[in-house]
Amino acid sequence: MSQKKSLIVNLAASHVSISAFRAEAGKLILEQFFTRDLAPGLADDDWLNEAVTAVSYLVSANKISGRVTIIAPSFLLLQKTLKVPQVEPERQAQIVAFEAQNNIPYPLNEVIWDSQVISSDGVEAEILLFALRTEVASKIAHSIAATGLRPLSIQAAPLLDAQAAQLAGIAQGEESLIVNVGARSTGLSFIGPAGSTIQTANIGGNLLTQGVSDNTGQAFLNAEALKIGYFNGVIHLPESDPQIAILQANVQSFIRRLSQDINRRLINIRRGAGARQPTRILLTGRGSRVPGLSEHLTESLRLPVEDFNPAPAVKIDAGVNPKYIQQHLLQISEVIGEAARLVLPKATGVNLIPRDIAAQMVFDARKPLLILASVLVAISPLPIC
Repeated sequence: MSQKKSLIVNLAASHVSISAFRAEAGKLILEQFFTRDLAPGLADDDWLNEAVTAVSYLVSANKISGRVTIIAPSFLLLQKTLKVPQVEPERQAQIVAFEAQNNIPYPLNEVIWDSQVISSDGVEAEILLFALRTEVASKIAHSIAATGLRPLSIQAAPLLDAQAAQLAGIAQGEESLIVNVGARSTGLSFIGPAGSTIQTANIGGNLLTQGVSDNTGQAFLNAEALKIGYFNGVIHLPESDPQIAILQANVQSFIRRLSQDINRRLINIRRGAGARQPTRILLTGRGSRVPGLSEHLTESLRLPVEDFNPAPAVKIDAGVNPKYIQQHLLQISEVIGEAARLVLPKATGVNLIPRDIAAQMVFDARKPLLILASVLVAISPLPIC
């Protein structure tokens, strides 16, 4: 029986991971999962350099090779929601192209853009438009190729939590809101039987760290270590230490700001044409473990809050340590969402890799076969006339 496989590099703001999945008898199986943290608070260029270095380490240490899908983080992407008439695909594509020209703040020849229909009421379709600067997309693809992997596509991270929920059967029943709190942004996926609405808030754990840094006078790196160490119980401070009050005040400020942003979006989406009515919040991302966040969201938004965990929908291969997966559950939902296209009948996604690079990668992969064919032709005897 043939197997479908997927190798995925996730370039997140605070970590990278490499995962290998296969589909077997309609079931998604995780064969490999490796992750490595990145230094906090890096500028975009420094972040990409460190991310590629981390990927290179994982590739070398674990002898990984093959064609790969890269997940690009939301902070690199331009994301825009469009409402367009539900017409034949060719006409709809023309409308989306026109809207892209009007909504992308760069000349279209300077970006790679793609779109995905995420819901429709039969009259109007909701489409998510993504764009990535061509120079950034090219740098990502060439940098990952330099590690020995062959990038064939660049996927947009914001799409993937909804797809992981679909795999896990979470989107089939009640309306839910997935809140994925990352280091630099928070993904909000409103999911339900009628489709999804996906938004991104520019609020993440780094905002809390920056507040601690500003109020203590410490460098960002030290403030991040203090934040994580104190709330994880690794760093113990005396009750009289003024840093405790600073940490607690900044936590409350962060929670209020995130809660207010989510509440504003909830109000707007309930008033929208689809009148979505989420009945619960599903929380994930390492930033979601800020003390008191879950309780505050429950109280202020009047919705129950649960953990978002699509991992039970995936079978863990015998070579993967289940404890390692358990330790990284807050970092795996988007990866599962990307791998889910191996088994979902109607998977969503975009591709933001420059077309010339994708074509070159395909050609390079076929080159050994072409060389072999040339050799066989050269050594074959000439026909006798």
